Amino acid sequence: SDVLRGEWDFEGFVISDWILGLRDAATSVTAGLDVEMPYRMVRQQHLPAALASGEVSWADVDRSVTRLIATLLRFDAVLSAPDPGAEVLGSPQHRTLAREAAARSVILLRNQPVDSTPVLPLDPTRSLAVIGRLAATVNIGDGGSSDVWDLGCRPVLDGLRDACDRVVHDDGTDLARAAVTAASADAALVVVGYTYLDEGEYIGETDPSLMAMFPPGDEPDVVDRFQAQLAELPPFEKPERLADRPRMFSRGGDRTSLRLLPDDVALIHAVAAANPRTIVAIQAGSAVITTEWNDAVPAIVQAWYGGAEAGTGLADVLFGVVNPSARLPFTVPTDEADLPAFDPDATTFTCDRWHGWWRAARLAIPPAYPFGFGLSYTTFAITDATAAVTPGAAAIVVTGQVANTGSRDGADVVQVYATLPDPAAPQRLVGFARIEAAAGATIAFRIEVPLTRLATRDSGTRSWRPAAGPHVITVARHAADPAAVGTRVTL
Repeated sequence: SDVLRGEWDFEGFVISDWILGLRDAATSVTAGLDVEMPYRMVRQQHLPAALASGEVSWADVDRSVTRLIATLLRFDAVLSAPDPGAEVLGSPQHRTLAREAAARSVILLRNQPVDSTPVLPLDPTRSLAVIGRLAATVNIGDGGSSDVWDLGCRPVLDGLRDACDRVVHDDGTDLARAAVTAASADAALVVVGYTYLDEGEYIGETDPSLMAMFPPGDEPDVVDRFQAQLAELPPFEKPERLADRPRMFSRGGDRTSLRLLPDDVALIHAVAAANPRTIVAIQAGSAVITTEWNDAVPAIVQAWYGGAEAGTGLADVLFGVVNPSARLPFTVPTDEADLPAFDPDATTFTCDRWHGWWRAARLAIPPAYPFGFGLSYTTFAITDATAAVTPGAAAIVVTGQVANTGSRDGADVVQVYATLPDPAAPQRLVGFARIEAAAGATIAFRIEVPLTRLATRDSGTRSWRPAAGPHVITVARHAADPAAVGTRVTL
């Protein structure tokens, strides 16, 4: 409450993490946590006794109730508005937007030439073998708190067939058969990755260990609503060998491995050996280490969970209707050893500020794919980059030009990083801009970086302020860009 409400003037209410995210009923109330989610669990068992003993006062409870009611009243107009109807949710405008979002989120990680020509984009008049169980599965990710309902989600395979008349599919369960299918086509696409069974808040009636976490069903209305929600979960065809997966992979919850399933890795190698023009599309919500199969294929795309129009969006990128322009929001390491050690069973965990790509950069460990990385079907160059403090010292203005030096229209993402005077402070991303440029065009850019983004916290004064002294402002296309341009600015 001191920081959230005292310093930041937050006026809303605070909820717990879901499913046993709250462990101490009394302390949670006095600390300012207002609602336990998703149901009454720990507080139901322990809060009455805490109130009776005086460990928690009714004044503490009243404060939480007041915050809840005040927020409900503040947003009454929004909460009381009718939900949009099917004619809105499924409208052509919404489908078009979903398709654009899917396409613009695809990250092109690798695109090597075969016979002197990059594998991507594909020619829609040529044949394509689509391999993998996920290609024919509606795979929209998490089945928990981030789950959304759409009037019609189609698998990737449908979108690819809309774009290309000569598509064949194999589910990849038989490696020899998949290799034969791949060899019969001009190019092969292997769709691999995860589902909500691997990395989601998945709770189903067949999971007694998870269902046991919930309190007894003493509220009929709540039980009925919960069971109705379970009944509405979209059907999912479980892989035949689900029970044979390595123990590092679990049904639901956080992933404990950054690797693909062994069956997926074997499938990639089998298809790549049969067809030199093999593309891998990764469906996942976070980083996937590609080291063990990266060099076996010429092209890789991070396709995420693409939503209702995942297939059409991915097809737009693969066939060149959309030039990829997305960038990685994290670093993909070459090995787990490049990251801080992590024990998933630990009750406490501490790491210093040097973690993730900051740690790798400090130790000069090259990543497989750096933070901010992403390829295009064209090429770009950043020139004339400069940085200067604005009058009044409220911001740093970075200017320059982006030249599209290739033969296709496209978009580049200019990224601005700052290195502070404090040698213990890692480089940080402080600004970026997406610049669209036609083939052969040069576009000027201007990125304003508020000095608040250079600030560090002074624990003594409990305030944020930028450090005085020289700052290195770097303009780059990703965090490890060898062509990055650095400029020194003194505050």
